[in-house]
Amino acid sequence: MSTLRLTRSLVHSSFFTQSKQRTPLVALSQTRLGLRAYVKASQGKQILLRDHGVFANYVPPEHPPSITQFKEWRLTKWRNLRNNVQNLMSVGLLKYKSQFDKWNSSKFLAEAEEAYKDMNDSFARGDRAILEEVCLDSMYSTLKNQLKQRQNVRWEWKFHGNVEQPKIVCIRCVGTTGLSKHGFAVGQVTVRMFTKQSMAIYDKKNRLIGGDPNTVHNILEYVVFQKTISDPEDIWRVYGKLANPEKMIKSE
Repeated sequence: MSTLRLTRSLVHSSFFTQSKQRTPLVALSQTRLGLRAYVKASQGKQILLRDHGVFANYVPPEHPPSITQFKEWRLTKWRNLRNNVQNLMSVGLLKYKSQFDKWNSSKFLAEAEEAYKDMNDSFARGDRAILEEVCLDSMYSTLKNQLKQRQNVRWEWKFHGNVEQPKIVCIRCVGTTGLSKHGFAVGQVTVRMFTKQSMAIYDKKNRLIGGDPNTVHNILEYVVFQKTISDPEDIWRVYGKLANPEKMIKSE
């Protein structure tokens, strides 16, 4: 499978693009939205900010070729095997280099799902403060510009559960110091999100002008999360999404 590109368009309320980090933040134990709370760290402290692009960029095909298409089948098998090996190596690096918060896939998936819901909900409500904490910079900038283009309308987005549980499909870890535990290191994880969502848009007189709050759609997305694992105050945030040919699967 060729390297996938980042999407830059918004599809309904739940499809966003990429970004990088703005201010050092800390995830607190109390709840503000879902499992995560967002608060600015001590004033005056600055962290080196970098945009590395998407390097966790492999997504297994939703419908792999059959063995009767032997050439394509063999190539897909090889790419999946190579990705699985790279995932195992990257998990090892994440565990080795994460001195502050050890890698745990179940914990990560719970945080990723909450961040995904927070992003959709805060975008629908026009809450730039939460968007800025959930997303990295370029994604936040894109969403902020889209919010500026809204007229006097109110968006209402709802999460109705998962069609399938979130699944990690690609993990990568890169750093500047090789196998040393010290020095700059960043991790990216691409998660398959297959969720049930509804969206409605109302005018200033509360009349429905778009979407339908009673229609639930099955939404399939591949969301990229990033964290500077060498930074004790960083948390997993939404970096962007990988392009997927089926943005919306047939509604139930």
